[in-house]
Amino acid sequence: MIATPSGRIAVREAFGIDSDLVVPAFEESDEHVPAIDPAYVFDHDVTLAVLSGFAYNRRVLVQGMHGTGKSTHVEQVAARLSWPCVRVNLDGQLSRMDLIGRDRVSVRNGSQVTEFMEESCRGRCNDPSHCCWMNTTRAGPTSCSCCNGYWNATDG
Repeated sequence: MIATPSGRIAVREAFGIDSDLVVPAFEESDEHVPAIDPAYVFDHDVTLAVLSGFAYNRRVLVQGMHGTGKSTHVEQVAARLSWPCVRVNLDGQLSRMDLIGRDRVSVRNGSQVTEFMEESCRGRCNDPSHCCWMNTTRAGPTSCSCCNGYWNATDG
């Protein structure tokens, strides 16, 4: 069963941003929820964009050079909403199987069958109860197509 957020949090109270926006939140955390950094300072415009994505179930692209805090920003928003996160780093070590799973040949009722094994991040990224984003780590400008999760942060 896919969990859905059962609570709502006022942006003004949780983030100190002058907005009447109210966003969905989970009432309990699990091991996929990032730790809150109490010293984190939120950028007004980026925070509202990310929170609007949570509120209206839309994807948001946060773009910028590496090391500018895109991933941390998304993590800290999710932490305050107790929203589980999945982070996928797109680098030279990542394979197709890491992203989408693999086929496996097995015998079922005396017949050989090929079945798809979803041993990947795909399952969590398709789960609307998880905040999912991909990081690219190659040099230069990037565009990143996403899995069916909520967020993408790209590194240039």
